[in-house]
Amino acid sequence: MRARMGAAAGLALAGLMLASCSGDDVPGTLPDVTPTADGPQETTSATPTGDPTAALEAEITAFFEDYIQTINESWTSAEALARRREMFSDSCAECLAGYDFAQRAQVDRLRLEGDAASVARVRIDAVNGDVVTFSTFSNVPAARLIDQQGKVVVEFDEGRSTQTTYQAQRRGQGQWIIIFGRTLS
Repeated sequence: MRARMGAAAGLALAGLMLASCSGDDVPGTLPDVTPTADGPQETTSATPTGDPTAALEAEITAFFEDYIQTINESWTSAEALARRREMFSDSCAECLAGYDFAQRAQVDRLRLEGDAASVARVRIDAVNGDVVTFSTFSNVPAARLIDQQGKVVVEFDEGRSTQTTYQAQRRGQGQWIIIFGRTLS
């Protein structure tokens, strides 16, 4: 059976890009860091400065870029698939669904045709203790999963500058786990 998935549904299910999670809790505003008058700062690199917000953005950006790279690799690597599973909490149902889908692709030996997802930018929105809320803007090219007979099993629509809000919890110095996510566009 061939299925065609829209960008938001396909990305959430397959985890090609974001592996979004469910939940409605949003942490409060920044307790000890004040964003600029123009709103939350955006970053396109992981280069910290003396500014605590910039340093945290660099850390979160590095984590999220690693997460996307791990997702991209998890379609063909059992090691990456196992690592991907460690990057989100058990309560993240949609993250788990994306993981399960990638696992099924490996078990059924489905081939992913399409370019890798990429991160355009990451922005810190709020900090509440050890939980950081951040927005990501990512690009996912159109892709499809092909079975061993060459049949298209699933098609994924392109998602340009897809915005997703995440919450990640610090697990240790430089270590994070995604506990919430919601694709906004």
